Amino acid sequence: MRKTTVAVALTGLALTLGVPLPGVAAASAAPALDVFDIFQRNVNNYGVQLVDWQGYLANPHIELTVRAPKIAGISYPLKVDLKAEGTSRLMFNLPSELTATGATKSFTLTGPADREIVRLAIHSTQGAGQDEQHTWTMQTTDAKGATKRQSMPIRVQQDEKTKLEPSVPIEFDYRYDTITRYFADPGTRRAAETAVRNWFAFFDLQPFDTVPTGDEVSHLPGDDWQNEVRTSNAKPYNGFYVFFRGIQTPYSTGYPAGNGRKHTRNGQPTPYHRSYSMILEYDEALMKLFTSPADDDWYKSDLSRFVDVQGLVMHEFGHAVAYHSWWEGMAKYMESKGRDDQEVIDYQGYPVPIDASGHIPGDEPYWDRLSGQSGGWHHVFPTRRWELTKLALLVAENAGWKLNRSLTPFLAPSIETASLRNATPGAAYSEQLRARGGVPFYDWQVTGGALPAGLTLDRFTGRITGTTTATGSHSFTVQLRDYDKRGTPLTKQFTITVG
Repeated sequence: MRKTTVAVALTGLALTLGVPLPGVAAASAAPALDVFDIFQRNVNNYGVQLVDWQGYLANPHIELTVRAPKIAGISYPLKVDLKAEGTSRLMFNLPSELTATGATKSFTLTGPADREIVRLAIHSTQGAGQDEQHTWTMQTTDAKGATKRQSMPIRVQQDEKTKLEPSVPIEFDYRYDTITRYFADPGTRRAAETAVRNWFAFFDLQPFDTVPTGDEVSHLPGDDWQNEVRTSNAKPYNGFYVFFRGIQTPYSTGYPAGNGRKHTRNGQPTPYHRSYSMILEYDEALMKLFTSPADDDWYKSDLSRFVDVQGLVMHEFGHAVAYHSWWEGMAKYMESKGRDDQEVIDYQGYPVPIDASGHIPGDEPYWDRLSGQSGGWHHVFPTRRWELTKLALLVAENAGWKLNRSLTPFLAPSIETASLRNATPGAAYSEQLRARGGVPFYDWQVTGGALPAGLTLDRFTGRITGTTTATGSHSFTVQLRDYDKRGTPLTKQFTITVG
């Protein structure tokens, strides 16, 4: 037998028996990293929870901290490769990448004191959906090349179980799209109409008095805002009427009708303009239109290469529906620089001004606090389709709109459980505490009194389980916190009688 054959045989035997070979270091894995949430809970085993709120808007992200365990012998630096896998709608904070199967992000931990803040979110779905479960995968490679792979679930609570629609009819008029005929394309129409409907779906509205045919007069510009054309409604309506037109220069925008006519309801005035205009313009030589309605195609809408019609119309129609000085309330808001809107101040943490062009500033302090996104070119996550944000909707109320406060983006956290059933000594006990509202990656704790001996409260799920023989009545206080650093903890007292 040749020496090489003997060597291979001995190596195989040694590996089988677990005996290290002379001169060969035993292989070791890189350390398992710890992932903590904002409540300092280690989420390695339970995983994390995201929410897809009702309506098509930017969902809240969750913030996590990744760090190495406090043990000796770790070979730094540690290279960490994260993947959020299962759908293209998942995203990490920058720097990161979006792919057809999920998001990726890499970073390095240089020493035991180093840690990485990671933000994770999911892009909204359009219409009804079901709860989802995806996977967080984390591979660590140490300085010696040893690796460690970890994974945990990403749960997604889908709040929109039935499709959210505007509560009044929306009429679309393309008769005046005679220059570029952009809206002759069915995909462009569908994307534009979806964006407009998404705005109105958040408002609490009832039908208005009917506007007769030809009674609503407005105007649309031509190229370079020259050669305006007079418009009027082609049919009667009791909701809102939107005129569309494509032009070649200089820019896209939207505006309410400046004719001084407002809707009435039962003969009484309202603050709402009766019609709106949406102008679409783009550089055909440099950009292509992106019109896919598929949620999973969202990651393809790279705004450096495409004009995403739905996102662009969402942004520009915002000027028509609220962010314009022709709305008296918004003109006052702009003049006060947001200092008089306490709800916006409470949400964002400080006043949010509107600049002279009718925009929330694009600087980081004015990115929507919970989602980290904005209607501009930069935010926490890779820039793709512009979405509505909770901040943008709260500011829009200054134009006179009333938001539908029953929708989950606007629900304050609350403990829904009224009471807990009693326990039988020696029998298994299981009761679920329930909550609603806020950002629902909840933290449950007993902060006063005590559960009956033998029962425990799961901080992640809010479920009380165990077996107890401690007879008598046991009162205790439960604290609920939602995943919002500015949120206020809620408490509620419960009693479990054993016997």
